[in-house]
Amino acid sequence: MEIKNNTQTEKGKVTLYLMRHGQTIINKAGRVQGWCDGVLTEDGVKVAENVALGLSDIEFKGVYSSDLGRAIKTAKIIINANKINNELEVNEVTDLREMYFGKYEGEIEKLMFEDIFRYLNIKSFEEAFKMPNFGRAFADACSSLDETGAAENYEKLIGRIMTGINNISEEISAAGGGNALLVVHGGMLRNLLKELHEEANIENIENSSVSLVEYENGNFKIVSINDMSYKEKGENIKKHDMYN
Repeated sequence: MEIKNNTQTEKGKVTLYLMRHGQTIINKAGRVQGWCDGVLTEDGVKVAENVALGLSDIEFKGVYSSDLGRAIKTAKIIINANKINNELEVNEVTDLREMYFGKYEGEIEKLMFEDIFRYLNIKSFEEAFKMPNFGRAFADACSSLDETGAAENYEKLIGRIMTGINNISEEISAAGGGNALLVVHGGMLRNLLKELHEEANIENIENSSVSLVEYENGNFKIVSINDMSYKEKGENIKKHDMYN
C-alpha cells in the first residue's frame, strides 16, 4: 500500500502494534513452524476475533503482515472488525517472516530444542534464558546444525527484520505518523524486541498477543510486551452485546 505523503507534512511519531498471528494447527501439534505454514485453528480464529474487537476503536494508518498465510489471515480478521476503517489493505512484507529453521521446519519442537541445547551445552530453558542473548545463540546453533545450509543465522535474521521494521516505521512517520498494525511471528518478534532493548524481559510471546513499540526520529521504544488485554476487552464487548 502506498501512503500519500505531502512534502509539507512533518515526520510524526509512530506506534507499532506488533501482533503475533493466531494459533495454527502446527502450533497446536507442537511442531516447528517457520516458513512452513499452517492454517488457523478454530480457537486461533476465535481468539484473534476477540483481539480484533479489542482493537476495533483504534485508527490504523497502515496494516502490514508477513507474506505467510497465518499472518495474513489474522490481519484480515483485525481489519474486518475495525470501526474506523475496515477496508484497509494488508501489505504483505517478506522481511516480517518468521525465522527460517532449515531442516527443522515441521519437526517436533522438543527434538529441535534437544539438539540445540546439546549443541549449546545446556539442559533447560531455565539455563537458556540466563544466557545474555539466547535468541542469537539459538539462531546461530540452528544454522550450524542445518546441513542444508538454508537456516538463518542471527545476523541474517535480524538484518531482514530490522530492514522491514525500519522501512515501515519511516513510511508511516513520513506520512505524519500514527498507528500501524504489524501481524508477525513469535520467534522473530522475540528477537526484534531483544534487539531494540537488550534488557527486555521476554519469556513468552503468546498467539494473538500485542506488543507496542513507539518510533520517533529514528529511535524505538518498547511500551509493552505480550499484552493479552485486547483479547479480554473483546470478550467483554461480546458479553455486553449479548445482554443488551
